[in-house]
Amino acid sequence: MGNSSPEAGPRPLVLALVGPTASGKSDLALEVADSLPFPVEIISCDAFQIYRRLDIGSGKPAPEMRARRPHHLLDALDPDDPCTAGRYAELAAAAVRDVWRRGAVPLVVGGSGLYFRALRDGIFEGPDPDPRLRARLEAMYRRPSGPRWMERLLARLDPAVHRRVHPNDRVRRVRALEVALAAGEPISRLQATRRPALPEAEWRIAGLDPPRNLLEARIARRVRSMFAAGLAEEVRDLAGRYPGEWPGRLAIGYREVLGALAEQPASRDLPARLRAAEERVVIATRRYAKRQLTWFRAERDVTWIHGAADDPAALEGVERAFLGSS
Repeated sequence: MGNSSPEAGPRPLVLALVGPTASGKSDLALEVADSLPFPVEIISCDAFQIYRRLDIGSGKPAPEMRARRPHHLLDALDPDDPCTAGRYAELAAAAVRDVWRRGAVPLVVGGSGLYFRALRDGIFEGPDPDPRLRARLEAMYRRPSGPRWMERLLARLDPAVHRRVHPNDRVRRVRALEVALAAGEPISRLQATRRPALPEAEWRIAGLDPPRNLLEARIARRVRSMFAAGLAEEVRDLAGRYPGEWPGRLAIGYREVLGALAEQPASRDLPARLRAAEERVVIATRRYAKRQLTWFRAERDVTWIHGAADDPAALEGVERAFLGSS
C-alpha cells in the first residue's frame, strides 16, 4: 500500500485520470473523489474547457457536477486569449500548489496529452513551429516513397525518436524532423533539458480505456446531445463576440459548425448543413479519440483501466491506482 494521504509521505501527491474524449472521465473522477479517504480537488487538463463561453462544444462539466467538488482551470481565460502548453503548465502547477496548501490532493482530469506532458515533465525550448517547413514535410510524406525516405531521414537525424515513437504517430515524427532541421539538433536532446513544473510531486496516473464499440457509441451520443443542447447557437454567439481569430475556432465541433454557418446562402438549408456538420463532428471526434489513446499509451507509469466509466470495476481499479495498492 502506498501513501494514502497527502501527509503520509515526503513527496506531495498528484493524481491524474487521463484517456480519450467521451470516455466518462469527468463522471468517474467525481465518483473516485467521493470514495478516497482524503479531500480531493479537480484540476482540468483540457485545451478548450479552460476558455469561458466554450461550454457545450468543449464538453465542460455541468454546474451540478462542479458544485460537488472544487474544480480548477475551467473558465479561466477569455476565448481570444491563447493558451500554450507552457502557460497551461504554469497555471496548473499554481493550482496544484494551492490545493496542497489547503491540505487536499489534486486530481488532474482530461485528455489533452500535450498539456498533461507539459505539466508532468515540463517543456523544452525548441524552435517555433515553421508552417512552411511542416507543409513541405507533410507533402513529402504523402508521396509514394515519402514515408520510407522520411524514416531513413529521421533515423539519421534523431535515432532516439525513431526508436521510441510509433511509426503511425506521424504528428510527433514530423515535429521531430521539423525541430531537427530548424534547430540543428535532435528534439530528443532538447527534451532532455526539460524541467518539470512540479518536481516535488509524486504522480499516480490512471488511464481509462473503454471498449472501442462502447467508446464510439458514447461519442455519437455526446455529439448529438451537444447539437441538441444548442451548439450552433453557442458557436454563433462566439463568432459574433470574437469576429477575429480565437483558439476555439480550431476545436472539433466549433470548426464544423462555423463552416456550416458560413456557407451561402446563410439561411437556406441550414438545418441540413448542420446535420451534415454533426456527422463530420462524430467522425472527427472518433479519430481524435484514437490519437489520444496513442498519445497516452506512450506515457510512462500509467495504470490502464480497461472498461467503461460506469463499471464498478473501473472505479475500483482507479481507486487502487490512486491509493498505491497492488
